[in-house]
Amino acid sequence: MHGTRLAVLTMSAIAVGVLAGCSSSSSPASGGATESASAAGSVSSTPTTSATSTAPAVAFQPIVEPFDPGHPARALTTPASCGSLSTTLAIEQCYEDKAETYDAQIDQVQQSRYQSGSLATQTAIGDDDTAWLEARQTVCAKAYQTGGTIDGINIAACLLDESTARLLSLRGTTPPEAMLKSTDSTSLSDVSWYTTPEGSRIGMIDTQGDSTGGAIIAWVIIAGADGFVVNPAQFYYSDGSFTDMGIVQSPAPGSGYKVARGAEYQFSIDYSTLRSDPNGGKNGGWVYVPGAPVAIWQ
Repeated sequence: MHGTRLAVLTMSAIAVGVLAGCSSSSSPASGGATESASAAGSVSSTPTTSATSTAPAVAFQPIVEPFDPGHPARALTTPASCGSLSTTLAIEQCYEDKAETYDAQIDQVQQSRYQSGSLATQTAIGDDDTAWLEARQTVCAKAYQTGGTIDGINIAACLLDESTARLLSLRGTTPPEAMLKSTDSTSLSDVSWYTTPEGSRIGMIDTQGDSTGGAIIAWVIIAGADGFVVNPAQFYYSDGSFTDMGIVQSPAPGSGYKVARGAEYQFSIDYSTLRSDPNGGKNGGWVYVPGAPVAIWQ
């Protein structure tokens, strides 16, 4: 077969040569063939600027789930409510499947940016995706350490929260206001967590009252891939028009204090003017307000 193909190619080359010889004595009817050949030669010898600037140095690397390895993240069919399932393993699997489905959508957004991006953008996308995926597991595991089977469910649900927050952020979608449950338990597994777009987790613990009838709140941070910069002014009590910014307790975080990736950090604020709330605390709550979105613990 190889010999036959070579013979055909040889005959084709001879035929082209003959045709070229026949046409050399006269001008072509139009310049189309000559212009096309010239253009083809120009393209092959000098790559266009756009092709050079957007061609990826390496292929886009999709998310591969640590709990479902061997292939890129993919969309999976899941029940509407994972909590309605009857076994611990089924509930955990459900949350993981939902997280994987969101991760497949994250890949779609990131791959689109990757294909049209500069080499610097492509490198940044790959680095960000890798760092976020590694930090996600660390953050979720640190939040749930009871040692019981419930940890598996909570961690899987946390993975889903992390993927949901990242997908909304990459799409430029503002998430809805988060309404969370306050607790006086010091166990992190009992804390209601808010997940930032960057993947950090924020929770609150109502540790004790103070002598003024106020409350001392411990704010808990587990930092995501980019770390977390603490700004105490973003953590306060709000009830309609009434606001208590509180007094940061010693040792207070320094201005711009940054929590390292995967690390847990706590600081306390004494909200000492709660008795002055004209609304009587009817609709009040402890809030984290970085601008937008907003998380409220009641």
